[in-house]
Amino acid sequence: MSIDTQTWKAFAAEHAPDFARTVFLPGLVADPGHLARLIDEALRTATRHAPGDLRLRAFRPGAFDYRLTKRFVDTPLTDEESAVDWLARTADSDEECLAVNDISSWNLDLAAEAARLVGELVADGVHELPSGTDVYTFVAHSGWTPFGIHKDSEPSLIFHLGPSPKEVWVWHDNPFDASGITPSPSFGRITFDIEDHLASAERHLLQPGDFLCIPQDTYHVFRNLGPSAFLGLTPYPVKTRPLITEALWRAARPAEALAAYPAGHEVTDRARALLADDDTSLADRVAHEIALGRLRLRTNGYLSRPHQAALPRTAPPPTPRCAGPGPARSPPPPPRRHHPRRPRPHLVVPGPGPADFTDLEKATASDTPFTLDELTAALPAGLEPERREEIALSLCSVGAVIAP
Repeated sequence: MSIDTQTWKAFAAEHAPDFARTVFLPGLVADPGHLARLIDEALRTATRHAPGDLRLRAFRPGAFDYRLTKRFVDTPLTDEESAVDWLARTADSDEECLAVNDISSWNLDLAAEAARLVGELVADGVHELPSGTDVYTFVAHSGWTPFGIHKDSEPSLIFHLGPSPKEVWVWHDNPFDASGITPSPSFGRITFDIEDHLASAERHLLQPGDFLCIPQDTYHVFRNLGPSAFLGLTPYPVKTRPLITEALWRAARPAEALAAYPAGHEVTDRARALLADDDTSLADRVAHEIALGRLRLRTNGYLSRPHQAALPRTAPPPTPRCAGPGPARSPPPPPRRHHPRRPRPHLVVPGPGPADFTDLEKATASDTPFTLDELTAALPAGLEPERREEIALSLCSVGAVIAP
C-alpha cells in the first residue's frame, strides 16, 4: 500500500467519522508517484473507452468552462502521459484546471487503494457510510482555486501527490462580512477577495505525499505553485430522506412509470398504492432494501461501482490461482441478483433462494490461494452446475477475486 498504514490507522481512530478538526500529516503517502500513476491510468481508460461517462469539470479563473470541459473529454491521454502533462497539452493557460469525480471507478487498483483507506474509517464496526464516498482528483498548474474562498458541506481528505507543492489556507472562524460574499449552491458562500483575508487563516504548505483533512463547512482556498494533482476522499454524511425514499420505491417495485404529465389524482393514487400493505409488511420490505443497499456499499468498499471500461476484457484462464479478498456475505432474505464488482472485504453473492454460503465464506476469508475449480466447488450445491460455473467466472472476471 502507498500509505503509511499505522499513521492512517491512528488518524482514523482519533478523528473518524466526524472529522471535526483540521489535521495535517506530512509524508503520509509513502509513494505519491504510485497513486499519481493510477490516476493517470484511470483517466487514460476513461478518455479512450467511455469519455462521455467521465465526471469531469474544467475551470478557468472564477468560472466553470463548458468548452474547455468538452476539449478534455475529447482529448484522450497518450501512452505514458501524466495527468499534469495532459492538462498542459490541452488547456489554454497555466491558470486553467480540472476536477474529476468518481475517479476510482476507472481503475480497479486505484479503487482497491481507496477502499483500504475508507475501510479504516469504518473499522470499528460502529460507524458506516450509508451515503457512500467520492474519490476525486484535482489537477492544476498555477493560481488560486477557481471558485475562490469557499466551504463544502462534507469533510475533504486531501492526499497531495505533486510533483509541485501546493499552498492551502483554512479559516476556522468566519471572518467574512456579507459585502464580499457571493452565494453559491455548490460551494456555500464564496469570496474572491482572497489576499485580503490570508492573514487571518491557518496556512499549510503541502509537499508531495502530505495529507490534509479539512472539516465540513470550513472555509478554505488552495494556491497552486506548479503542476500537481491530488487525490481526494469525500465521506458523505448520511442523507436520510433520499435513502429511505429510494428504499421505499425499490421495495414497492411499481409495475409501470407514471406519464410525464399525470393528473394530480394519479400521483396520489400511486402514493397510496406504494404504501398499501400485503402479505409482507412495507416496513420489513423497506428495511430489507436498506440492508441490501448497505451490503452493496460494503461490497464496493463504500465507493461507486467500477465502470465497465475498468473491468477485465477477457475471461480468466481455466485454472487461475485466485486469492480471496475477505469474507463473502449473503443477506437474509435473499436479495435480487447482484454481481460484486471489486476486490472488497465483503461480497454480496447472488442466489435463487435460501442457500448455504459457508464454504464460500471460508474460502474467501482465507489468504490461501485457490483454483477456479475450487472456487466453483465452494458455491452452494443447490445451484445448477452451469450457474455455479457462471458465478465463479463472473467473480474472477469482474475482479471480486484476483490473481495473487
